[in-house]
Amino acid sequence: MPEGDGAAVRGADDRERLVRELRSHRIELERQNEELRLARAEVEAGLQKYYELYDCAPVGYCTVDGAGTIRESNLAGALLLGVDRARLLGGRIGDFVAESSRNGLARFLERSFSTEHKATGEVSVPNGEGGERYLYLEGSSFEAASGEPCCRIAMMDVTASRQTSIELEHYRYHLEELVQQRTCELEEANARLRGQTENVRSIYQALDSIGLIVCHLEEHDARIEIFSAGAEKLFGSNQKDVIGRSLRLILPPEGREAMADRVERLRQGQAMQASDMTLVRRSGVRFPAVVSVHPFARHAGRFTRAVGAFRDISELMLIQEKLQAMNDELELRVKERTAELHESNVALKVLLNKREEDRLALSEQILANTAKLVDPYLDRLMASGLTDPQRVLVDILRANIEELTVPFATAISSKLSRLTPAEIQVANLVKLGKRTKEIAEIMRLSPGTVGIHRKNIRRKLELTHKKTNLQTMLSTVP
Repeated sequence: MPEGDGAAVRGADDRERLVRELRSHRIELERQNEELRLARAEVEAGLQKYYELYDCAPVGYCTVDGAGTIRESNLAGALLLGVDRARLLGGRIGDFVAESSRNGLARFLERSFSTEHKATGEVSVPNGEGGERYLYLEGSSFEAASGEPCCRIAMMDVTASRQTSIELEHYRYHLEELVQQRTCELEEANARLRGQTENVRSIYQALDSIGLIVCHLEEHDARIEIFSAGAEKLFGSNQKDVIGRSLRLILPPEGREAMADRVERLRQGQAMQASDMTLVRRSGVRFPAVVSVHPFARHAGRFTRAVGAFRDISELMLIQEKLQAMNDELELRVKERTAELHESNVALKVLLNKREEDRLALSEQILANTAKLVDPYLDRLMASGLTDPQRVLVDILRANIEELTVPFATAISSKLSRLTPAEIQVANLVKLGKRTKEIAEIMRLSPGTVGIHRKNIRRKLELTHKKTNLQTMLSTVP
């Protein structure tokens, strides 16, 4: 092969090899570009997810620089500070807190920038309703990409927990007061109890009007163990003479048969509550008494002891008899007085009936006299050639006399009673069929004044805005 042809072949081989290498590099670059595109998409998705988490987090976040200017903030941060995020960014964080919290905020920022550890604090911001919202702050410093120191701040609303803490503190203080008060009451109660304990024996012996007996409950009997001074006085027996003896000695013979049954009920825990019994003194004298017996000292399901209180009610029975006699006498007097009152009531009814009859007779007499002595003269006066104004006056006089002669009467109804004298006079003339001009001439008033009176009458008779004729309405009023 000629040397020129060999060189051409080698050149063609080199070009093909170069093309293959370029294609291989292209494929590799396309693969790397796809990987970079996918990686960028993943990074952008991660950034979007981080942004959404940051922006929609329930906790407020913001970033401030060393001068306190807000560089970034999420929605919760703007909501907690009470302003739109657009107004928040670029503003100083101290401008959005209450004036009373600005010094505390400055100290918080100073601690946040001066240490690598988290700083905490609390500020208050206006809530837009005249009150304040309390925020808990956590801040940590970091260096921005530009090398400038910045601080990330997390904010949480602690208004409710702060109020709860205040209420808990109030409750704690109130509880301490109650505990102290209760402690004082217990100390006083203990002191009283000690005093009562010391006086029990003396009180027990000082009960002269009540006899106390403590018995040991046996199978069918009760043996006396303690016999108080009151019992000695009540039964006339000495304590040393009755200790160990049966309780039957204070019962009459007919009452001893029920002793076993009563003891059995006491052993079962059934107390005897204020029962009336007949007891016997040492001298054999019987007397009425109120007895209360309560078991105690339980052992093996049975009560082994009982304490009884015995009180002589002889004087009480005498008082009850006297009271009963007085009650009987009082009832007799009440019956007699009731009979007397009944007779008086009958007489009073007769008098009232007589008075009613007299009143009716008087009314009839007044009507008869008016018809006999007044009406004829009014008729003669009307027939005597009077002028029209005089006739009107006579009609008014006749109407007024009729009003005065109605039995039991105030002839003016409850509605007419609210009219003034002038309005009553106008109402009477309207009732007689007089027109406004005629009424004005009779009463010597202007027609306008009479019109005002008519309006007032309609208003007081509740006829305003109604089509009811005033004369018709007045004709129905007695």
